[in-house]
Amino acid sequence: MSDASLTRFLLDGTVTHRGGQQFVDGKGLAGDLFERVHRIEPHGFASWPVKGGIGAALQSRASRDSAYVIGGENPQLRPSGEYLTEGGTAIYDAAGNIVSVVAKSLRIVHSAEVRIVAPKIVLDGEVYLGGEDANREASAKGTVDTAGDVEVSNLATKVFVK
Repeated sequence: MSDASLTRFLLDGTVTHRGGQQFVDGKGLAGDLFERVHRIEPHGFASWPVKGGIGAALQSRASRDSAYVIGGENPQLRPSGEYLTEGGTAIYDAAGNIVSVVAKSLRIVHSAEVRIVAPKIVLDGEVYLGGEDANREASAKGTVDTAGDVEVSNLATKVFVK
């Protein structure tokens, strides 16, 4: 016979970080209140769950004070439609910012700013500024610059603007 108890866990929004671990408060399916429950996440992924998130609480009957929560997603904030289709993956936050891998596309959606920080950034391919319908080369062959030099070849011929 198993000594594990499993219940639906509704997060109340209380999150505490201690010793590199995360602890949450909430209630179980039968209204049982839980405090300082260790929330488990996979390696390389960190999140701060919001009020209304739903997870699964595992509790040892031998030690009722020993409980663990897995998950914590709030269904109202989950991306859908073009941001998350079958087989896709999305990382998102409570403000509506999304990074998604759907089919053969990587989409980054943010309301204010996207910043890429690295000692070296490589863009390999055509770049479209202003939208997919940008069709004018940023620097066309044959263009004469301010020094009187004629454009023969330039990386900017792979950059298209509206």
